[in-house]
Amino acid sequence: MIASIEQRHTLAEITWTADRLLDRGHHRAMLALCNRALVDHGDLPDLRLRRARALMALHRADEAERDLAMVLCQRPESSTAHLLLCEIALCRGDLDRAEELLDRAIDLDPSHPRTVDLADVVQGWRQQLSAYRCAA
Repeated sequence: MIASIEQRHTLAEITWTADRLLDRGHHRAMLALCNRALVDHGDLPDLRLRRARALMALHRADEAERDLAMVLCQRPESSTAHLLLCEIALCRGDLDRAEELLDRAIDLDPSHPRTVDLADVVQGWRQQLSAYRCAA
């Protein structure tokens, strides 16, 4: 029992540190921390989500996408994973996929703070595409 309490505390410290590194823009350090934590503590969805964020910030979307797919295998109800995949789809210009992922994330957690921002982006892109089609 004591070992598991110590491990949880260590994981809490790791996630806290990873979040601070992300906030400060230290993406390479965050990635290194998450990589080490995944080796030390196993394949945990929260660590993979944080590593995916670091990978996205480093423009390594393919790797981030693989991590997010693994998160969804373990936690299909993760609205955060769906939202991060939505961001990747937007970066790739895949508006249909972004809308699909955003809709799923909203279904899972309509109060997630990132949904409103992403919904605005998706709606704005959709309106621009419609305007271009009408002008053509």
